[in-house]
Amino acid sequence: MQPEYEFLTEKKAMWAEVLEEVLRDWNIPYAALPVYGAGLALSAGTQECHRIYVPTAQKRRAEELLEAIFPPAGAGEDDGEDAED
Repeated sequence: MQPEYEFLTEKKAMWAEVLEEVLRDWNIPYAALPVYGAGLALSAGTQECHRIYVPTAQKRRAEELLEAIFPPAGAGEDDGEDAED
């Protein structure tokens, strides 16, 4: 019986490849499906993204790895104060 897969994230191809390498290193199976931007016909370069799916049983670990590689927006940022002023 095949494991059920759940959506993990969508990243531009370059960043998706980084995540895919980490998932391989941690022996987490994944499926990566290419997604092309709506403006593909109008742009000179493609803006390919990958949607990454992982087995339900390993999603929590995959989410931890994802957050370690790509911290959520605002994580670790200072309060906006400039220390040199």
